[in-house]
Amino acid sequence: MNSPNIMRSDDLKAGNRRRILNTLRKQGPLTRAEVGKLTGLSQAALSAQFSLLTEQGVVTSENKNLDVQKRGRPKTTVALDPTAASVVTIALMIDQMSFSLVDYAGNVLSRSDINIDTRSLDTTQLFDITVKGVNDIVRPLGINRLKAISIGFQGVTNSSTGELLWSPILTMDRVPIGAMLEDRFGVSVSVNNDCGLITKALHVQEKDKLGNRFGAVLFAHGIGLGLYLDGTPFTGPTSSAMELGHIQFEKDGALCRCGKHGCIEAYAADYGIQRTALDPSSLNIPTGPLTDEAFGQLVVAAKNNDQSAIDAFATAGKAIGFGLDTLYTLLEPLPIALIGHNADAVHMIRTEIENALTDAGRNPSDIAGLLHCFHDALQLLQKGLVLEGVSVVDELFADSAVDKTLETS
Repeated sequence: MNSPNIMRSDDLKAGNRRRILNTLRKQGPLTRAEVGKLTGLSQAALSAQFSLLTEQGVVTSENKNLDVQKRGRPKTTVALDPTAASVVTIALMIDQMSFSLVDYAGNVLSRSDINIDTRSLDTTQLFDITVKGVNDIVRPLGINRLKAISIGFQGVTNSSTGELLWSPILTMDRVPIGAMLEDRFGVSVSVNNDCGLITKALHVQEKDKLGNRFGAVLFAHGIGLGLYLDGTPFTGPTSSAMELGHIQFEKDGALCRCGKHGCIEAYAADYGIQRTALDPSSLNIPTGPLTDEAFGQLVVAAKNNDQSAIDAFATAGKAIGFGLDTLYTLLEPLPIALIGHNADAVHMIRTEIENALTDAGRNPSDIAGLLHCFHDALQLLQKGLVLEGVSVVDELFADSAVDKTLETS
């Protein structure tokens, strides 16, 4: 008869802990009074939850001396304890995997990059390489402190099941990497599309510029789109859903890595830009990544008035502009972050995107204010991976009072 009330009480306490941890992660270190003001929790509720969180080693307190000219007791602040847990982030990119070890406060402690031919891997090989990468990077702190693994990659994911549904950088589909790693390490594993993770990072880093509703277009070995709507990255019912790069731009046009012809990616991805500049009639698609040096040469050629290179970047911008016009037909125009690994390239493409949207009937002054350029794609992806990983641990610690197995070792 009393179990419903008990469950409601546990849910309320877990919710209070969640609010405390979220506040400390975004604003900390803070005094208890400041936490109370920001969360709206009473001092009695705060005291009870801080006692539990301190006992579990999730938060730590520090006395900070006031200015010597001021009177009063030292100021006591609370913060997330970096040693409470560790997270491993994994960025799976074309021919590379990047592993990072992160503490509970969100600090990156170490990083390891592995160069591999991603398209030659089968499921077992991908799993074995991933397990070795995790074991190697957690070795200094020990596996017992590991509480979550956060994976981001280019392609379509099912976040609820942890599957890699499809990616142009792999030859196999429906890889249950999340479940496989959970079974191997006994920790929570989150699997997300890279653009979705980038939107999480942008919302923290560029909220004043982008607001709570925006999109992010990533220019890399492929073309990705992430949407951040009303406080959360958008996903479809069963997948990451946002495949802007595979909207058809030209009927029977250039060959895309997905096997279709005329996709936006076939013109706007780095390999598409290179192909258009050097040999637009070619059907060849590079199996590996276009190096920064090779792409930089295209940028330099365009800046030096090489017409073929200029035309290639112009075509890329037109293709992206076509895709954004389609998006704006479905949603009201919203800010768009244009992200790439070369600042000059992003700015060149931006000009043609604006022209394409204007040609489609969009107001030029509105469009100019909606497009924002960034060129730190890998940094944003890493930040998104960290935010995702530590938020998973926050949820585990918020619920830990009713599941004692989640207490830190």
